[in-house]
Amino acid sequence: MIIDFCAFIGNWPTYPVSGDPEVVQDTLSNYGVSQILVSSLESAWCRNPHRCNDLVYRAAETLADIWPVPILDPTIATWKSALHQARTFVPELHPQKRVHLVRLLPTYSPYDLSQADELLKSLVEAKLGVIIQTRLEDPRRQHPLAQVPDLPAGEVAAVAEQYPALKVIIGGTRTGEIRNLQRQLMDQPNLYADISQVDGLDVIKVLVNDGLVDKLLFGSHIPIFTPHAAIARVVCDLDDGTPNAVAAISKIFSGNAGRILD
Repeated sequence: MIIDFCAFIGNWPTYPVSGDPEVVQDTLSNYGVSQILVSSLESAWCRNPHRCNDLVYRAAETLADIWPVPILDPTIATWKSALHQARTFVPELHPQKRVHLVRLLPTYSPYDLSQADELLKSLVEAKLGVIIQTRLEDPRRQHPLAQVPDLPAGEVAAVAEQYPALKVIIGGTRTGEIRNLQRQLMDQPNLYADISQVDGLDVIKVLVNDGLVDKLLFGSHIPIFTPHAAIARVVCDLDDGTPNAVAAISKIFSGNAGRILD
C-alpha cells in the first residue's frame, strides 16, 4: 500500500500538466498508490484559493482513491467557512473519506505564518493536521514574471513547536533543509516531512541513516513531477543492502501515515 501526501489536480499556468483528476488517479494506481491526498493546483494562483477547493471535493466524491486536502488562506475572509466545509465534508459514496489535513501556501498569497495563528488554533480544535508547502515549483523553472520564493522549512518546524497538538507536515522541502532539521524532526512528535522534492545521490538512504525513517512521508508531486521517479527513488535507494530496507520502505510508503491519518 502506498499513500501519496503530495498530489495535485487542476491546471498550472506556466506549462501544461496532466492534472485531470481521473488521469492523476489512474497514473498513480498503476504504481500501486491507493490513497491520494489531493489539493488544487489552481488555488496557488487564485486570489481566493478557497474557490478552487470544490474541484478537490468533487473528485473525492466520485473517485475512490482521491482524498481531499483543501487549501486554506488565513488572509482571505472566507477561511472560517472554508474550514467549516472541510470539517463537515462527508462524500455520499465514500463516507470514510473525511478531511484529515489542510494545506497552506504562504508564499503564494503571500503571508507570514504569524498571520495564520487563529487558523492554526482552529485546526487544533478541529483535530485536523496541516501541510505547509515550502515549494511548488523549482525557482529555475518559474516564469520570470511569476517568481515565488521558497518558504524556509525552519519556519514550519517553528509552527510544530508552537502547536504541539497540531500534526504538521513540511511540504516540498529540499534534502539539505530536512537534514538541518534532524533534531527538530526527531524531538517533535508532531512534525513530519514529505519527500516529494528531495534530491541527491542515495538521498533516501542518507535520510534513513540520519535516523529520520519514522518522519518521512511519500509524495509524488504529480502532475508537476512524474510518480515513477518518486517511487523508484525510495525503492532503489533502499534496495542495496540497507539494513531493514523493507521495513523502511513500508514506513515511508504508508506506515508513518497511520500516526497522521488515524
